[in-house]
Amino acid sequence: MAFQDATVTATTAVSPDCTQYVVELDEGTFTGEAGQHTAIRTENGVKPYSTIAVDGARVVLMLRAYGVDGVADAVATRSVGDSLQVRSRLTGSLTLQRTDRPAVFVGTGTGITPLLGILHAYVTGGGPRAVFMFGEKSRDQLLYKGLLEQYALVHPVETRFSLSREDWSGHTGYIQEQIPDVVDSVGHEADYYACGVPAAVVAAKDKLDSLGVPDEHVHTEGWEDSQVS
Repeated sequence: MAFQDATVTATTAVSPDCTQYVVELDEGTFTGEAGQHTAIRTENGVKPYSTIAVDGARVVLMLRAYGVDGVADAVATRSVGDSLQVRSRLTGSLTLQRTDRPAVFVGTGTGITPLLGILHAYVTGGGPRAVFMFGEKSRDQLLYKGLLEQYALVHPVETRFSLSREDWSGHTGYIQEQIPDVVDSVGHEADYYACGVPAAVVAAKDKLDSLGVPDEHVHTEGWEDSQVS
């Protein structure tokens, strides 16, 4: 797949090491759905990144630059008006399945990125009930918490957050520890979307399986098991 020239048209700090980018193609449009990923090519290599939103020639991305992701670190040096090279055809299997039954989203880390796009498609498509579960290490990494709380005010969305390495007023521990309570409330026939740290995704899948949620109702990017020994 060929790369195309694009321009960074907006940047927003999301956390101390995460930045949201609006990237617009210089020519043409993106094809695909929110939740799928593009790929970015920089002087440090090529890497896929999931999209939060897709709108014609524009996509919204969120990248974490922390010194070990060469491509994200290179993008972090770009400013509004700078150029990038991206793939316009989005790929990936993590997409919205249905809007006629409940949906549960289980995310950790930057895995929140595709889930936000799918959540937006779900609620704007008339989805009846969603539970968005997000886990991180500390409060400063609870990405898009304010946005999710706004969703909960205006849409049928319940939010659940968890911190694994910091005591706070909310749940402390891994986010998958809340899955039994959510399954008991929402039911086995909901669609369950999971994305993030591979070990957390695999743990969520195992928990859902042990609770009797059918495999066909559990949706992930599909590569996580190979990363967990």
